[in-house]
Amino acid sequence: MSESDDVLGKVDALLARHRAARAGRQPDPPADFPVLTEVVEAPRALAAPLSDAELARLEKELRLQLLELLGGELERLVEARVHARIEAKVKEIAAAAGRELEAEVRRAVREALGEVIAAEIARLRGA
Repeated sequence: MSESDDVLGKVDALLARHRAARAGRQPDPPADFPVLTEVVEAPRALAAPLSDAELARLEKELRLQLLELLGGELERLVEARVHARIEAKVKEIAAAAGRELEAEVRRAVREALGEVIAAEIARLRGA
C-alpha cells in the first residue's frame, strides 16, 4: 500500500465518522475493542516467582544502578542542605562569640578604669 492510499483511507474513515455523527449515530467500535461488559483477564506471569536470595540480589543491583544514576544529584542536594545548616551554625556561633567578646572588653575596660581612678585618688590624697 502506498502512502497516498494510506492517506486516502484515513480521509475516508474520517468522513465516515463525520457522516455517522451527522446522522445521529456513532460508528461501531473496532471488533477487538473491549467494552465495559467484557471481562478481560490479566496476562499470567511467564516466570516462576523469585527466591529471597534472588530478590535481595535484584534489590542490591537496583540500588547500585540508582546510585549511579542519581549519585551526582544526591551529592549536590546533601551538600546544599549541609551547607545551609553549617552556615546557620557558623552565624550563631559568631554572634555568640561577638556578644561574649563585647562583654569581656567591657569588663576589662571597667576594671582598667577602676584601677586608674583608684590610682589617681591615691595620688591626689598623697599630694
